[in-house]
Amino acid sequence: MLKFIFLVGRTLIDEQNFYSFIDSRLLYLLNQFGAKIDNRNYDAVKNDIIKNRKLSRNGVEELVIQICKVLMPKGYEKIILKYILPSIDFAEKHLLYPSDDAIATLEFLSKNYRIGVIGSHEKKISKILKIYEMDKYFDCCILSYEENREPDKEIFSLILNTLRGRSGESLFIGDRLDTHIHIANTLGIITIRLTKSIFKVQEATNQNEIPNFTLNNLKELAKQVSK
Repeated sequence: MLKFIFLVGRTLIDEQNFYSFIDSRLLYLLNQFGAKIDNRNYDAVKNDIIKNRKLSRNGVEELVIQICKVLMPKGYEKIILKYILPSIDFAEKHLLYPSDDAIATLEFLSKNYRIGVIGSHEKKISKILKIYEMDKYFDCCILSYEENREPDKEIFSLILNTLRGRSGESLFIGDRLDTHIHIANTLGIITIRLTKSIFKVQEATNQNEIPNFTLNNLKELAKQVSK
């Protein structure tokens, strides 16, 4: 019987405007430094980086660096990152907010299940959840900010301790196949992948990366657990 639901904090946040702004700013800077690249080729490079697991964490700074390494001579990634940091700071403050269905979904789920939010290197996400008072729906928050090489394994160890080994009574919702979905599957936790994120371009490369269910948004999640 399902008792626990864990969500990656990022799945509760609408990041579309955030990434649209960063993409436009980075594309402008790349061309200013001589890249001569259009939107189509930029998107192809970005999606290749995400699809082929070239991001070890979830931070936008790492994504910027990886894109620059593909398109610019060595060393330019540090220069361009320096120029774009103010834009990232602005976008984090003004262009990140809860998905339009997040609060209603959490309110619905909290009536029947214990809810936990997890994440690594996501201090900004934690702040947004508190600002919009979404944290009141959580029974636990497991957020790792340490520079750990394997923060996801650390997080799931904490989850198992919280559950006292009852993985069969748990449901996990995430958006990355190569990290959280993979680890949750190996632990016997039911997995749901949400595709409303930049990681929607990922495809499973092994059995453990295949989620039990794939949904487009949180509204569908509420319907799924009600069945």
